[in-house]
Amino acid sequence: MRRIEITDEELNSLTSAIMTRHGIDFTCYEPKSLKRRVTRALSVFKLDSIHDLWLKILRERDFVHPFVNELSVGLTEMFRDPFFWQKLSTLLPALVHEKGKIDVWHAGCSSGEEVYTLSILLKELGLEGKANALATDINTDALNQAKKGKYHQLKFKDYSYNYLKYKSNGSSLSQYYSDDGKYGVMQQELIKHVIFDKSNLITDNVNQTFDIIFCRNVMIYFDIDAKKMVLEKLYNNLKPGGLLVIGFFDALIPIIDKARFQIFDLNNKIFKKI
Repeated sequence: MRRIEITDEELNSLTSAIMTRHGIDFTCYEPKSLKRRVTRALSVFKLDSIHDLWLKILRERDFVHPFVNELSVGLTEMFRDPFFWQKLSTLLPALVHEKGKIDVWHAGCSSGEEVYTLSILLKELGLEGKANALATDINTDALNQAKKGKYHQLKFKDYSYNYLKYKSNGSSLSQYYSDDGKYGVMQQELIKHVIFDKSNLITDNVNQTFDIIFCRNVMIYFDIDAKKMVLEKLYNNLKPGGLLVIGFFDALIPIIDKARFQIFDLNNKIFKKI
């Protein structure tokens, strides 16, 4: 299939129409990144142009859901950035001791690897049952995968490597999942404290406050105005003294309001609500 060039006008028309018709907001995404994702989606759905895509969205009302899922495909791993999880393991005991029980929000949880990572962390720290968690994402396919905890066996090679770098005592990630030779399935008891819910960071509000919010590498594709708007939401959803964890590639440092967020750990991109 030939490479399809998408103009700014076509992209703006598409995102505005999706917002008007379905209430799903992609108008705040960084244009170059969004063009790449739409181009990939055209190839996945075997469409030759934005016009063909728009006709399919108009004629098949339910098509918008797999299309949005394709646009919002996330890249995540269990124990990604092992040194970050090592740092977090030193913070959680004191936080739980202070609060008794902590509320956690995984904002943009994708396919759930981060959710299971934190659950394993809590279990190994003897803090199982000391947290309630909300895990949200706009991608329904990713959410369903997160609930099942089912990942291709090849991915577990990377996950296990990350876990070994985090743990460094010879323990194995295999104690937390069953393996049928092709897929690994995480133990469901790890997420008995987690509620999964579909939510759009741009347009939806969460009526709850949290001790920790994870929003790692979710805002990479947002423009500056969208990033500021989401940071405002996350600030409002944090309890006083709550921790916000962002991704290493989110490029938010220059726009974080230092009067609202204290830099708690710059290397690990952890900020504390003032």
